[in-house]
Amino acid sequence: MEVRDFFNEISMPRGRNYAPMVRKIISAAAFFVLLFAVLATAIYTVPTDSDGVVLRFGKYSRTTPPGIHAKIPFWVETVKPVPVRKVQKEEFGFRTLQAGVDSRYLGAEEIQRGSVTGSDLAELVRQSGERASRSTSQLVEQARTILRGEYVMLTGDLNIIDVEWIVQYKIKDARSYLFNVKEPAKTIRDASQAVMRLLIGNGSVDEAITIGRIENENAARQALQKLLDEYCTGITVVAVKLQSCNPPLNVRSAFNDVNKALQQKEQRINEAVKQYNEVVPKAKGEAKKLIETARGYAAERVNRAQGDVAKFEKVYEEYKKAPDITRQRLYLETMSAVLPLIPEKWIIEQGGADGGILLKLDLDKQN
Repeated sequence: MEVRDFFNEISMPRGRNYAPMVRKIISAAAFFVLLFAVLATAIYTVPTDSDGVVLRFGKYSRTTPPGIHAKIPFWVETVKPVPVRKVQKEEFGFRTLQAGVDSRYLGAEEIQRGSVTGSDLAELVRQSGERASRSTSQLVEQARTILRGEYVMLTGDLNIIDVEWIVQYKIKDARSYLFNVKEPAKTIRDASQAVMRLLIGNGSVDEAITIGRIENENAARQALQKLLDEYCTGITVVAVKLQSCNPPLNVRSAFNDVNKALQQKEQRINEAVKQYNEVVPKAKGEAKKLIETARGYAAERVNRAQGDVAKFEKVYEEYKKAPDITRQRLYLETMSAVLPLIPEKWIIEQGGADGGILLKLDLDKQN
């Protein structure tokens, strides 16, 4: 007797046929498995920040909003969620390794300082589509070459500057985003670099670094949006932000010294203009004040002289009428004005032979 027959005799009593029951159990299990497979492949969920693009045999069928939906099960229809409500970004000339309070970046300066790890450098190389080297020195050189190809630009006045910027975008048409462009992210990067190099190349180094940054951001956003619309990518450019526009790292310190000297020059000029605006108007005001004072004094003297002349003429008229009385009155008025000013007064006999003194008055001591 074989071992299988032995266990069959132990597990199943003789005289009973369990084959129909087994077949029912297998059929029920197969039915539930099939039902689970149908339900699992027919019901799908679209995230809140996305739209679901339903493909039927690989061809576009419809677009569904966020939530729970149903589709034809198995491979007949497939769903690709597209994050149409999420703001995405592409970085040029640098990479953000860790965002937040303690943000970490991967750029030319970080590579020169040696503050990035080999895994970060390898990830940057792999994202660019190249094969990461196992040697650390070669990996560093690969990362430098990749970043240098993004941020090094030539201005219209034949100067070299380092430009780092960010492109923020959203997907406005999920169907166009999936079917019109094979690699949307690469398309955005290539188009953005073409636009930015065109703008920087048409301006001077001073415009790119200082006064023209805002204009370049607005112009880059408009030009990039126009280019992406021509490609029918279904992408909306939210913003283009210039993170930094600086001379090359090797000459940056000298350039900063020049800018510092220019700023000090402007500061000195502004201080001189400020002092000029404070001193000159004040001097002009004082001169005008002196002129007005002199004019007032002249008018006062003229008026007083004219009054004296008029008074003298009146006195002269009276004098002609009565000379003796007028002479006596003038004498008394003069003496009444002069005598109070004399501290000691001597009264002498008029016409005396010996010039005798009749009286001496010392009014100050008596007072």
